[in-house]
Amino acid sequence: MEKIHQKFKALLRHFFLIDDSPHKVAGGVAVGIFMGIVPGEGILSTLFVAYILRLNRLAALTAIVAVNMWTTILTLPLAAIVGGFLFRVSPQSLTNSFHTTYTLGWNYFFSKIILFELVLPLMVGFIVVALIISLSFYLIIYFSLKHKKIKFQ
Repeated sequence: MEKIHQKFKALLRHFFLIDDSPHKVAGGVAVGIFMGIVPGEGILSTLFVAYILRLNRLAALTAIVAVNMWTTILTLPLAAIVGGFLFRVSPQSLTNSFHTTYTLGWNYFFSKIILFELVLPLMVGFIVVALIISLSFYLIIYFSLKHKKIKFQ
């Protein structure tokens, strides 16, 4: 039993190892921030994407826990502006429609009108905003780690 416990601890230690290159640490943070801003994504999907992209999973986990859900609410107006601009819809009508349909229930939420006139512009807006924010954090963290000449390898 002790051997299984030690193997499990070694697996966890290896899975969440922070000793990585600045690119992998910054990339993990960027993935975590991106997945934390986009609505509907969670911790497991973030770890999976970080694993597939071979980025630092501890950095991704830390970032998504730090930004999960509350940044979605804070970036909603910005996502509405970007999505509204791209789809030529008023950002105010997008946010009003979002708040109105939130109380109507699931049946109405999955109608064609809601999916194409509300969800699509907002999701595109969230994706664009999340890409810009996560890319900014990637660059800040990457150059900070490179500038300090911290060796993780």
